[in-house]
Amino acid sequence: MAIEINVTGQKKVRTLMAEFNKKFPYLGLRLYSPEAKNASSYTPYRIPEDKTLASVRAEGASGGSISINGNKKIRTLEAEFEKVFGLYAQVCYCPKGCEAGKGYITTGSLDDYTLSSFNEKCKEDGANEYSYGW
Repeated sequence: MAIEINVTGQKKVRTLMAEFNKKFPYLGLRLYSPEAKNASSYTPYRIPEDKTLASVRAEGASGGSISINGNKKIRTLEAEFEKVFGLYAQVCYCPKGCEAGKGYITTGSLDDYTLSSFNEKCKEDGANEYSYGW
């Protein structure tokens, strides 16, 4: 049976990231303030991991919850975070030889993969399991 991750405003960012990585060990989830969408570097806009999603929800976001499962496309998940929490979300991966705590965001055609299929592709390609560098 597929386990879903239920994402509500009460969840802490770090808890969400850990649950996501446990379910998809070759993928990571990073959350940024909306300004990151047009920035050349996302790091300054990273949401603090000790905050709840409700406490960092952007003004004008619809609120509610998100359900994450392996059949969800990367692009769909990222769009849901923008709508529900007003946050810029990026699914990340760490190709073979990538340093812990580093990684790449998915873009373009990679965003059309489902979470499970991209996690499996990363594994088959010899990628490292994703690490947040904690």
